[in-house]
Amino acid sequence: MRTLALTSMAVAGLLWAGCLPVSQLKTRAAFDLDCQKAELQVVDLGGMTRGVTGCGRKATYIWACSPGGPCNWVMNSPSK
Repeated sequence: MRTLALTSMAVAGLLWAGCLPVSQLKTRAAFDLDCQKAELQVVDLGGMTRGVTGCGRKATYIWACSPGGPCNWVMNSPSK
């Protein structure tokens, strides 16, 4: 029974990972890159990693979750 619960949680996590909140990412990246959200383009880099480009800059973000806490987009590269 416990294995079934863990498997269900893993499947739910993988399904949800395909629907990561891009609007939240654009809000974060707009601040970090000093660029309007409308000018940002998001590229799926695989898994829970996204690249954001706009206003002549680019950065890489990962979807990070604290144990028992909230999940947020975190910049994983210096902005260029």
